[in-house]
Amino acid sequence: MKRAIGLAFLTAALGLGAARAEGGSLHLRQNLPMQYDFADLAQLPAGFGRGEFTLELWIKPDAGLPVGPVWRGGYNQLTNWSDADPEPYSSRGWWLSGNWLIDGHTRPEGFMAGNTREGTFSLQFYGGGRLRWMFADGRDGMPEGMVWAVQAWPAANAPSLLDGQWHHVAAVRRWRAPEGARLELWIDGRQVAHTDIPRRVDMRRWWDRLSHPDDPVELGGWAIGAEVMTAWNYAFTQYEDYKGLVDELRLWDRALEPTELARHWREAVPHAAPGLVGRFAFDEGQGERADDAMSQERPITLHKAGSGAWSVEDAPMRPADPARFRN
Repeated sequence: MKRAIGLAFLTAALGLGAARAEGGSLHLRQNLPMQYDFADLAQLPAGFGRGEFTLELWIKPDAGLPVGPVWRGGYNQLTNWSDADPEPYSSRGWWLSGNWLIDGHTRPEGFMAGNTREGTFSLQFYGGGRLRWMFADGRDGMPEGMVWAVQAWPAANAPSLLDGQWHHVAAVRRWRAPEGARLELWIDGRQVAHTDIPRRVDMRRWWDRLSHPDDPVELGGWAIGAEVMTAWNYAFTQYEDYKGLVDELRLWDRALEPTELARHWREAVPHAAPGLVGRFAFDEGQGERADDAMSQERPITLHKAGSGAWSVEDAPMRPADPARFRN
């Protein structure tokens, strides 16, 4: 008895209580219509998007939900993982059927099919659990749909992520010689798709302001887990959303080297890693915000999440190797 009291006193004195989780992840769930749980990344780190960049995150999609059609505006978008696999650029709306993991679609001119999508950065599930990256960095010469596609097509050329396991995702913009850039999508240390584009654009021209003058002022930058306009109950477009866990979101102001992505994708990184400008560990375990380890003035805000917004499950990362980041 005395030993138990002594251990309890020592735990309290050292601040080792269980009030704050030591690990965990964000849990985004299957939703009812108009009840979207989503996370709002309202402000991007200042250095992210001006030049080369990398976005990394870990995900564990809910493998218990079926693959099936996700008709626009239909409730099946809430339960199904999209089976759609249209050829990129085959029509103006080729990208409409999917499940949004990150929705950074911008509409600087409006919402019609012919309006530009400049500023778009979106990750979306399609084709039975595959992942694609959509990116729009300008107006002139853009393909049908007004966004670049970085995806395997047909979808069967890439592995499905609906296997009940954690997966590491990296979206990289890398300069290529003599001009232009290459957009690369990496899954679990392997490049699954890439697209060469003709420009090198400072994306902050769109990411530092509202997408369209009619957008509500409370609409943040990027939505994690749902289509952004529908999540805010502002302009209904589609019910599609992501179901599963999200962990360890990192933003870099450099393109990670292929060797880093291939060999070190399982590793944690220190806050002082060169080029790291934003990092969300999702270890809070409670509340309605997740803090950026690089700046607490730049949180991710949770909406309609409730008590099930957090999981104690962690992405399976190895400890950081300090030698890897020595100058």
